[in-house]
Amino acid sequence: MGISGLEFARMCDATLTGATATHQEMADMVEIAKKYHFYSVIGQRCYLDEMVEGLKGTDVLVGAGCSNITGADPAEVKANFAKWHLSHGAQEIENIMNISAFKSGLDKMVVHDVRAVRDAIGPDIVYKCILEVCYLDDDEIRHACDLLIEGGVDYVKTSTGKADPATLHHVEVMAQACKGRAKIKAAGGIRTVETVEKMLDLGVERFGVGLESAVKIIEEANAK
Repeated sequence: MGISGLEFARMCDATLTGATATHQEMADMVEIAKKYHFYSVIGQRCYLDEMVEGLKGTDVLVGAGCSNITGADPAEVKANFAKWHLSHGAQEIENIMNISAFKSGLDKMVVHDVRAVRDAIGPDIVYKCILEVCYLDDDEIRHACDLLIEGGVDYVKTSTGKADPATLHHVEVMAQACKGRAKIKAAGGIRTVETVEKMLDLGVERFGVGLESAVKIIEEANAK
C-alpha cells in the first residue's frame, strides 16, 4: 500500500520519551507536531500540562502511558495514573502488559491489570496495551492478544521501542490472533516508509515512531 507523508502522519503517534529528552525538546516536538499534523504525541509525562496547552485547538492529540517499562506496577496504580493523565488533558492511554504475570501463567492477573485501566478511563477513551513482542514466542503473542482483548483494549501494540524492534512477522502473528477484534499499533524499530507500507498491508492502523524517525518517514514518503 502506497502512502503519502500526511497519510502516515495521521496514523502516527510521534514519541520523545528517552531519559535525556529535555524540556526544550518537548516544546520543539509540539511545534513539529503541528507542522506535520501527527495524530498524537507522547512525551515526558512531567511536561504533560505544557504539551496539552501547546496543542490546544490543533488536530494533534496528546497520549500518555500509565505504566513503567516492565508493566509490573500494581493494577490499581496504573488505573489511578491513567485517571490522572486524563484529568490533565491526555486524550489516549497506553498500558504495558504485566510481562512478569504473563510469563508466570497468571492469566487472571494479566486480564485484571488491563481491565482495571479500562474501567478507570471508561469506554470512550482510546486504550492501547503493549505486548513487548521481543520477549514472546508466536504462541505467547497469540495468547497475550486474547488476554488483552478480554481486558477491553482498543489496540494491541507491539512494543515500547525500548527493547528489540518489532518485525513484520510479529505483526502478522498479531493480526492472525486479533481477527479484527482489536486494532494493531506497531512501534519499535520502524525507520522507513517501506516498512510502514508493508505493515499497513498486514493490517496495522497506527504507528508509534520516535519523532526524528517519524519526520524522516514523512519526508521519504513525500519524495516518492
